[in-house]
Amino acid sequence: MIPVEHFYNISSPAAGAWNITGSGPWLLAFMLTAIILMTVCGNMLLIAVVFAHRSLRCTSNCFLVSLFLSDLMVAVVVMPPAMLNVLCGAWVLWPAFCPIWLCFDVMCCSASILNLCVISLDRYVFIISPLRYKQRMTPPRALLLVGAAWGLAALASFLPIEMKWHSLGHGSGHTSAPGCRLRVTLPFALVASVLTFFLPSSAICFTYCRILLAARRQAKRVAALRVAAGQAHQDRDDCMNSERRLAHRQGRRALKASLTLGVLLGLFFSAWLPFFITNMAQAVCECVPLALFDAITWLGYCNSTMNPIIYPLFMRDFKRALGRLLPCCSSPRQRPPPPASPLPRESQPPRLAAASRPLAARRGPRPPSSGPQRRLLGLPWWGLPLPPRWCPSGACSPSGLSPGR
Repeated sequence: MIPVEHFYNISSPAAGAWNITGSGPWLLAFMLTAIILMTVCGNMLLIAVVFAHRSLRCTSNCFLVSLFLSDLMVAVVVMPPAMLNVLCGAWVLWPAFCPIWLCFDVMCCSASILNLCVISLDRYVFIISPLRYKQRMTPPRALLLVGAAWGLAALASFLPIEMKWHSLGHGSGHTSAPGCRLRVTLPFALVASVLTFFLPSSAICFTYCRILLAARRQAKRVAALRVAAGQAHQDRDDCMNSERRLAHRQGRRALKASLTLGVLLGLFFSAWLPFFITNMAQAVCECVPLALFDAITWLGYCNSTMNPIIYPLFMRDFKRALGRLLPCCSSPRQRPPPPASPLPRESQPPRLAAASRPLAARRGPRPPSSGPQRRLLGLPWWGLPLPPRWCPSGACSPSGLSPGR
């Protein structure tokens, strides 16, 4: 029987590859623990927010929940053993758990990348044809896309690792490294990188460019409507202004969506592109230092930490939901001004103007009363008399005015 160590680099506890002495390991452990806790809390909070608020339970947010779930699995299943790998310099857990952890590592990270691709496709469909979005992106189709993303991630991880396809061509004299690490050949690294990163990245870049073009077209339409509204006739100003406001609102939404997607793509490429390049270089020459490879790997993990931070910052619905759930995140609301009188005092008829004089001048002193109490007396809050059927006995005359009249 071929030992597990032949396919995976599993070593006993030894000096770490980072060569950190003094208080360095404690500082490194604190930083990695903080990253794990931030990732867990952020993704769990956003998943709870989506399920707690009915307004967020839509087809579009189904892809976000899938992304947050994959990032949560990265934080719960992948990051803690990886932290032990870095701190101890060896695999200190059960040796048979090493290949299982490697499978989940590849699957969760690939699922996070593929979910970002699906989200960009969803945004592309919404921006290109917003009126037909509900007809095209139905809940069954959304679930089918989410299932396809997770299925492809599972096929790219469990199947080749369990079938030992990643180590085809490695001899028994292959050099070992500390910790539980995946030993891959160049063909496997190329195929896995193309399926889980380069193809999804190409799709993301294509949809992002199309979204930018659509946003520019909408901005040009806004400018054209502004010129047309300035040259239109006076009786068409209201109609043109309403169309201009609608187009301007749609243009702002498109630009905001493209900005959000641009920030996500920038962080995505800066987090994962170095890892896949380094992984292919390691498969060719094994010349990458282990400390550098671990740092680049954790840079990719940090993409799962940034995703739940970016979406609440750029999406108004998540801001409002978080404001209701967390009082510290809610912004102070301004008190709405009281509604204005239906008729200005100068334009009121003489009879109504006389009836709107202060009660103290017409009926003598009385105890102060609030708005609802004044309604019980037959006078609304703006001072005009109510019809006789609202007046209690003795409060007003049959004509609807006070007895002082």
